[in-house]
Amino acid sequence: MNNKTLINNLDFSGGSDSWFDFWHTHADWGGQGNKDWEIRKKAIDELVDIYNNLKVKIKNYPKEFQLFIMILENDSSQDSIFIHSNNPNQDNFPLKIEKTTNFPVKDKKLKEYIDNLGLNVTPFIFNNELQYYLFDDNVGIPL
Repeated sequence: MNNKTLINNLDFSGGSDSWFDFWHTHADWGGQGNKDWEIRKKAIDELVDIYNNLKVKIKNYPKEFQLFIMILENDSSQDSIFIHSNNPNQDNFPLKIEKTTNFPVKDKKLKEYIDNLGLNVTPFIFNNELQYYLFDDNVGIPL
């Protein structure tokens, strides 16, 4: 299923079954961007396009939500876009990310690229891996 079809099948009605427990999708399932910067850049651009489409679709969602992109410095296959809300699975909403400071950047080209996408970028270290969370403060609940 392509991402446009996937997005069109999401339930933003606000009904009892309309919730998101870290719903997500990837743009580079096979991790080809790990081998080639241009492939990774294209996959990140696809995530940003999906993000922008979701911003329009979720605009009238009547529940609180979070919409964000996660980029892992060392693994493009894990780069993904997330929707998160209150959900019946567990009490894990909202996600709060504490910005990591003074972190070593191994992929300076990646950092420079995502810093120029026009979104808030919050770096975070999890399991010794640098992750970047990208979001818009004006969409849903910010991280």
